[in-house]
Amino acid sequence: MNLNTSIVGALIPVFFVILTGYLLRWFQFPGDEFWSRAERLTYFVLFPSLLFQKTATASLGPQSVSLMIIVLTTAVCIMAGLLFFIKRWWSSGGPAYTSFFQGSIRFNTYVGLAATFALMGNNGLSIAAITLAVLIPLMNFLCVTVLILFNDQKKGSLQTIFKELIRNPLIIACTAGILLNYSDIGLHPVVDEIFMIFGRAALPIGLLSVGAALDIAAARNSGKTVAFSSVLKLIVFPLLMWTMCKLLSLDPQLSAVAILFAALPGSPAAYILSRQLGGDSPLMAGIITVQIVAAMITFPVIMTIIIN
Repeated sequence: MNLNTSIVGALIPVFFVILTGYLLRWFQFPGDEFWSRAERLTYFVLFPSLLFQKTATASLGPQSVSLMIIVLTTAVCIMAGLLFFIKRWWSSGGPAYTSFFQGSIRFNTYVGLAATFALMGNNGLSIAAITLAVLIPLMNFLCVTVLILFNDQKKGSLQTIFKELIRNPLIIACTAGILLNYSDIGLHPVVDEIFMIFGRAALPIGLLSVGAALDIAAARNSGKTVAFSSVLKLIVFPLLMWTMCKLLSLDPQLSAVAILFAALPGSPAAYILSRQLGGDSPLMAGIITVQIVAAMITFPVIMTIIIN
């Protein structure tokens, strides 16, 4: 894997597909109803199929997986601690803080998987699936908890956190895949091929949906909170992840995937969660849009400088 020569060329198609999604939505093709249904199809069927197939067939050793879990969990918890520390000086209200928190720590899974595949192929996707099996439950727990604690409407409860986790299709898919991987059953070749076909459709449709969800108007109305969140997410978080990888001497390819996901822009799922649990959803939309545009510059630079 020669990141010096391939990273920009590999990532340009990813961002081009996102731009295409934005232009299609702008030209109202094939219609707003299509995009909402495409998001649901990807979230509940295609994306879980990809994660299940990759986690079920990943060939990572237990020691490597254990060390990666430690690296990922430690980096995320330190970042969350930093964000909680910042809350002491926060003056913009609870809902705005929840969006700031999500925007500073949550990542765009579709972009991450597409970038991983572009740079590292199927082996990278297998590592990414293990990464998501760790990060998705952890991120959901942290973000739902923050929304419950700091939204003004006081929506939700500890029961809400539990419900969000156990019914999340991505968590279900990762858990099922890992359990099958560590069992002696394995995936039948025909079943493997079925899930692989569904999984192949997840990335292009997911990236188009990301582009279609960009909100330029919300980005224009954003202020210092968006800039601060973007710096933390696109620069500070990947530097922190890189530090943890170095300190624990994580395998270079595993480190590359861990840093890649830390350097990703914010997730559209954060906007949905913000609307459901009383956060500042317009601010969340602005953060996501600005980060995706900014990541077209920061992401290749971070990946090239830090990983080498």
